[in-house]
Amino acid sequence: MAFLLKPARKIVKPAALACLVSGLLPAYAIAGGLADQLAALAQGNGFSIEGLSRLGEEPARTAGAGDAKTQLGALLQGYNYILAESQPGKIERVVVTGAAHSGGRMSPSSTVQTIRIGVHHQVEAVLFGPNGVPQTVSVLVDTGASTVVLPTSMIPSLGFDADRLAAGISQTASGQVHTKIGELASVVVGPASAEKVQVSFIADKRLNGAMLLGMSFLNRFRVTIDDERSEIVLLAK
Repeated sequence: MAFLLKPARKIVKPAALACLVSGLLPAYAIAGGLADQLAALAQGNGFSIEGLSRLGEEPARTAGAGDAKTQLGALLQGYNYILAESQPGKIERVVVTGAAHSGGRMSPSSTVQTIRIGVHHQVEAVLFGPNGVPQTVSVLVDTGASTVVLPTSMIPSLGFDADRLAAGISQTASGQVHTKIGELASVVVGPASAEKVQVSFIADKRLNGAMLLGMSFLNRFRVTIDDERSEIVLLAK
């Protein structure tokens, strides 16, 4: 007597099926909202990402094909962000700075060479205050600073009236410091420029000679910081 043996059927439970699908597809391809997609893309490619709360409830988007940098560009279309690379193609950190409607202007060439000061990048910036007289200074690119930061000794040379500047308090690594807050008419870095840029003035002795190019300028652009090439790329959107 012959017997026909049928192969045993493997029953896959729903939970196991979900795990199987997750293992076959990139996490960012099945995530819910845009923030979830970006978080999964960052995790899958080994870089950190900040500022996802600025996306609100933005729905998921199509990332398309290509490397992580190409997919970031597709997912963050319409947003400004800062991208730091340790070497070309090796993303270390991304900071979403907000919707791209802040009015940055630039010429076709957007690459600015930097000077390395330890882990920081230093660039030359031309500052215009109320008197319209250009002041060329060396500033450290600092994504942790909310504004451009200058010493109080520059208040007169830029044409500000110290008594009419708003008083403020800033949190620094060494504690809280008193500041005077104003608005620069414009800031120019290489081919890139932005108007009406907030500035904080801090006592010279607290800055130890350092001046900072903070987010009140940087968030006008999509910024790529390349450590290996010692350059930043500013792309107005």
